[in-house]
Amino acid sequence: MKKILIVAMADSVHTARWLRQFDSDEIEFVLFPSTPHRRIHGLIGERKQVKQISSLRISRFMTIGALPLGILDLLFNNFFRSKLLAREIKTFQPDIIHIMETQHSGYLANKALKKSRTSSKIILSIWGSDLFWFQNFRRHRKTLTRLLSLVHLLVTECHIDEELSRKFGFIGECLHGVPASGGFDHQEFSEFLPDNPPSRRSAISVKGYSGFVGLGPTAIRGLKSISSYVKNYEIVIYSASPYSKLVARRVRLLTGLDIKVYLKHSLTPMQMQDLFLRSRVVLGMSKSDGLPATIKEAMFTGAFPVQTDTSCTSEWLKNGVSTLLISPTSTFDFKKAMQMAMTDDKLVDIAAKINFEIAKTRMDRVVVRSKALSAYGLIS
Repeated sequence: MKKILIVAMADSVHTARWLRQFDSDEIEFVLFPSTPHRRIHGLIGERKQVKQISSLRISRFMTIGALPLGILDLLFNNFFRSKLLAREIKTFQPDIIHIMETQHSGYLANKALKKSRTSSKIILSIWGSDLFWFQNFRRHRKTLTRLLSLVHLLVTECHIDEELSRKFGFIGECLHGVPASGGFDHQEFSEFLPDNPPSRRSAISVKGYSGFVGLGPTAIRGLKSISSYVKNYEIVIYSASPYSKLVARRVRLLTGLDIKVYLKHSLTPMQMQDLFLRSRVVLGMSKSDGLPATIKEAMFTGAFPVQTDTSCTSEWLKNGVSTLLISPTSTFDFKKAMQMAMTDDKLVDIAAKINFEIAKTRMDRVVVRSKALSAYGLIS
């Protein structure tokens, strides 16, 4: 049985979906949470779900002083957590260490690997803005160079991440086009699209995230400029920050739009799926991203994606045909794209079919699982 140590955010749906791909494989997984809290995503934490994952356990070292450890993590920049990860590597002796995401998991693993001598194969999965955004900061460039020198296989959603990694001196192999969150079962969605084209739907979904690159508040403010086009739609702000919730309340008072707000982690994966299945348009704005989770969900559910051009969506979808890409700073771009998405029924309906076929070909669970098994050396 192959032993794989996963270093990842334990509360992330991406981590959960990735692990759930291996329900019948001969793999022993240990999950080492990369962030200083004890939240475990429901798809992992529920006992009945854990049984579906091949021999998974949470690292026993993470039960040591959870609250004090979280505080120490913040004060000492993961000094103690990296020691625990080094102990896990020594105890578990994994064949593979799979680092999922860079700035939390990768930087932590970078410190731990300095403290441990291991012959494990090191795999790094790039999530979102790992290289594209953080290349702009000198302190991060130094850490990225050190981390990438340890990595044997880089798993990416976009070719641009390989190009950037080579600039940092990466000499290993790359596996392209692998969704960070694992695959989807396209058959779960195929029955919905013929009778549920986006042109007949009554909701608009807006990502409300406003973290270090998120532009949720900008997207919400933009609704004022197109209020006449969306006044008959239910507007759902999801993954919202408290600030986005405040902005949404102001826009609702000014325009009278039917706006509902859900804070981050408020909606379950099934509720998110249902939301996208009744959405005509999905709007996502950020300063930087990889292949956004909203794009993946939209491709399977038929919702039409309007996304900032700072992501690598253009490597998957065609602007003006299967998506509309907008500048994060152009009000004109925003208004033009949203007006088109709200009025051109033919555009959104044809895009739904195109995107679903791309998703079925490139992101189906069977396809992604096969690539994952190849990365783990279980198939050739």
